[in-house]
Amino acid sequence: MRRVKSLVCDEDGAESVEFALAATIFFTLIFGIIEFCLVIYAGNFVAIAAQQGTRYAMVRGSNWTSPCASVSSYGCKATAVDVQNYELGLAHPGLNLTASNITVTWLTTTAAGSTCAQYSQGCQVEVNVSYSFKLNIPFFSTSIPLSSTSIETIQD
Repeated sequence: MRRVKSLVCDEDGAESVEFALAATIFFTLIFGIIEFCLVIYAGNFVAIAAQQGTRYAMVRGSNWTSPCASVSSYGCKATAVDVQNYELGLAHPGLNLTASNITVTWLTTTAAGSTCAQYSQGCQVEVNVSYSFKLNIPFFSTSIPLSSTSIETIQD
């Protein structure tokens, strides 16, 4: 009986158990902070991608009649597919964008709200980029939807 009592009351190894519990909580917290920083980083690149897409579309608008031969062409009228291909050709570190993540719409209104013909100077183009960020924190895994919309007035 005395031997069983000495085993139950023995505190050898208690520090190891306490360290394992504290380290688990500590490292989960550290990895969580890193992952949320990556979410902010990805959100920033989603916003930049939307801005770059609208800029590409707004300078390839009203006065051009020929379709774009490649994403580097200038003096051509861009389509939604051209904008998507341009976006996919850009380097967005850490993002795996696909064409389904990018939506391009040519609005038929000006910034003041009056109507205009699609692709015409003064009209607006809207690019929406959406991305699902996979959050991988130990013991917790989910996706965070990120989205950004940029609207610019067609200049050329």
